[in-house]
Amino acid sequence: MVIDGRVARAQRQRESRRAALLQVARRIFSQKGYHSTSIDDLIEAAGVARGTFYLYFESKRAIFEELLDGLFATLASTVHRIDVTPGAPPPIEQVTAIVDRIFATLDENRELARILLREAVGLDEDFDRKLADFYGRIDHMITNALRTGITLGVVRPLDPEIVSRCILGAVKEIVHQAYVAPQGSAAPSTATLGREVIAFTLTGVFA
Repeated sequence: MVIDGRVARAQRQRESRRAALLQVARRIFSQKGYHSTSIDDLIEAAGVARGTFYLYFESKRAIFEELLDGLFATLASTVHRIDVTPGAPPPIEQVTAIVDRIFATLDENRELARILLREAVGLDEDFDRKLADFYGRIDHMITNALRTGITLGVVRPLDPEIVSRCILGAVKEIVHQAYVAPQGSAAPSTATLGREVIAFTLTGVFA
């Protein structure tokens, strides 16, 4: 029992140290950018020896990839299919809730969102594939939601694939401006972002 307790404590300590390294890396990558950050920057900020760092991550790229994979997984978990079964909330309420969750998740992970949008694009073929797969899944879900809306009569006849990409492109630009571009004034709240995305998607700009 004593040995089991020591093993459990050692495991918790390893997990805590790994989590601390990830937290430090997220902050440093966000501040300096991926390319300008070195292993020395990471171990100095974390206050660990170089050998300790390599116990957990084989390279700077490995810790960067784990950070982004975590954000991908978190974002993907916020998006669900629209439920059209009897008794389910109206589709617009479900879509609004999904958009709110996406922006809330990005707001809670501002550093990672900044890294994703500023650093990951064009890093290498593997990361490009990850991004393409992630955006492809979102595109697919929007397309299916539009098709469902057309079937229910709540969406006008349209080309779901084209409109889905219009929506996704608009959201990507909004997110970029909110989390990456320098802010000349106070950034809008996540609630405002969500409301405007929904309103623009549903009604455009005409009164």
